[in-house]
Amino acid sequence: MSGPAEELEWALLGAAPAGLRPRPLLLLGPPGSGRSALLFRAALAGAAASPPARVLFLAPRPLERLPPGGAAATGVIQRIHFRYPPSFQELLQLVASLHQTLSGSPSLVMLDGLEEYLSGCPSPHMAAQLVALLLDTANHFSQKLSHMPAGCQLLVAMKCLGEAAEEAEHLSVIDRYFPAQLWLHPGVEETAGSNSCGITRLVRACLSQPGTKDQEWLLQFDPQGDMRISALPYSREKENGTASEKDGPPGIKAHIIVSDSQSGIS
Repeated sequence: MSGPAEELEWALLGAAPAGLRPRPLLLLGPPGSGRSALLFRAALAGAAASPPARVLFLAPRPLERLPPGGAAATGVIQRIHFRYPPSFQELLQLVASLHQTLSGSPSLVMLDGLEEYLSGCPSPHMAAQLVALLLDTANHFSQKLSHMPAGCQLLVAMKCLGEAAEEAEHLSVIDRYFPAQLWLHPGVEETAGSNSCGITRLVRACLSQPGTKDQEWLLQFDPQGDMRISALPYSREKENGTASEKDGPPGIKAHIIVSDSQSGIS
């Protein structure tokens, strides 16, 4: 039986309710919530799967550090194809040409730092055009991968700072393209013991998608940036249907660790 970490990875990689196709997923959270770390973990999980996925990872800049140990040593990282378009316009051009310039069809397309690209976006209409192009590209690769039931899965990570007018406008435009959304909610920080340095941070991950019950996980980042994942029962406030903030996280158990230091826990 799979544990909480594997369940979250499968959710990120496009596991869908029976009879439904995998849905594009939008990963949202404030600064320091672990968006980039979780996205990269999904990339590693996909590349390490059997059969392994061919992963295309797009970001505004290269990762500062790669995870130490097993992932890089076993060559899993080599199955991830990185591209770093620095601006909105260059990202738009790259995505538009992927079906011609990319050799082979990826089964995972990941975009990190969408908010950085949207900061250089001239209008909400252009933001919608970019997302629609990403979806069309994923659909194109899915057709090429007709022998694979899941096709090509699209995952996009975006920093959500609050209710700033421009950000809210962009989010309202692209929101409709992502029926599956994973929100990251930083919780109370736990002070490390006297024999260790730093603080352990807790983040609640809440997955919502049509056709299935909402799911939650607890992410725990230790002072070295390692991420641990455990199950967290989902609860709702009867009055407004939102996740309850009153329920404290359960004890951490059955953790699987992956380094988050490569992304600065962004």
